[in-house]
Amino acid sequence: MAHSLAAKGSWRLGGARNQLRGSWTAGRPATILQAAAASTAASSVRVLDERTAPEKLRDVTTMLFDCDGVLWRGNEIIHHAPEALRELRRQGKRVLFITNNSSKSRVAYTDKFRGLGLDVEAHEIVSSSYCAAAYLTSVGGFGPGGKKVLLLGWTGVEEELTAAGINFVGGRHLPLPHMDNIQAMMDLRVDPDIGAVVVGWDPNFSYSRLVYASIHLRELPGCLLVATNTDHADHIGPSPTGHARMMPGTGGLVAAIEVTSGVKAINVAKGGPWLLPYLLSKYGFEASRTAIVGDRLDTDIHLGKEGGLVTCLPLTGVTTMAALEALPEAERPDLVVPSVAALAGLQP
Repeated sequence: MAHSLAAKGSWRLGGARNQLRGSWTAGRPATILQAAAASTAASSVRVLDERTAPEKLRDVTTMLFDCDGVLWRGNEIIHHAPEALRELRRQGKRVLFITNNSSKSRVAYTDKFRGLGLDVEAHEIVSSSYCAAAYLTSVGGFGPGGKKVLLLGWTGVEEELTAAGINFVGGRHLPLPHMDNIQAMMDLRVDPDIGAVVVGWDPNFSYSRLVYASIHLRELPGCLLVATNTDHADHIGPSPTGHARMMPGTGGLVAAIEVTSGVKAINVAKGGPWLLPYLLSKYGFEASRTAIVGDRLDTDIHLGKEGGLVTCLPLTGVTTMAALEALPEAERPDLVVPSVAALAGLQP
């Protein structure tokens, strides 16, 4: 379930991308090798294999992994992903898992990891739902007895705010009148105890919620707008007509509220400026000896480039060779591999 993930990579929907989509079940490992070989035959982008990739990670002590498109696709594990993580841990590398999906809490993500055969603890997971709560804790004023949050989001953010001791209204349940006339809008009253509007993946998003959030941001001085992520859309599979079907992401909801309120959102996930300094402080790792492994250019690779990390892009996600070739050399990932398995010296 990839609710809040973005339009990964540059979303060029040509033949090279369709070649790379393939089948990522554990029983079809040859697909990626065939697709990669076909699309890299005349490419200027070098794809490393299980012999050449591990050498590039020799001095790396911490690895930050994106999830969907790197370890799994939907509910299907990518071939040899569990073995790769075990091998990297055996080598003494610390691993963390960074996802822009806000629909689940860290505890719920632990269940998904383990259900796919990945041995991961909750404290190793940095979901954007957790990041929203961590950000509000870091700015202060939102603990017990402090300001409340108006939440447009789902269970993941609800659970993380609760765990952090932050009171909120909204979430899955935010009873509001229909805003179908001016008088209904004029009758709305703001809650003066609200200090932030948090926007995550919200399938209950509506015009009434848009009105309510915008009014608080406009009429309460200092009210923050916090985005669990600003990802625009996610590829969820082929449509009945064979086209790539896209699912709108949290970024569209955030943009609507930004436009109607006049307030710029603080993006606390990959793609925003807050996350990496927070991770460096909380987990105490050294940027120059840290690698980020992700399939998106605009979040994973961007975060790594901005922070001086080693950037690794597996071709099991949505960024294609065509998209990589279109990039200037300086903007390309440091390592391109067929899958995460190659980073651990395993055949994909």
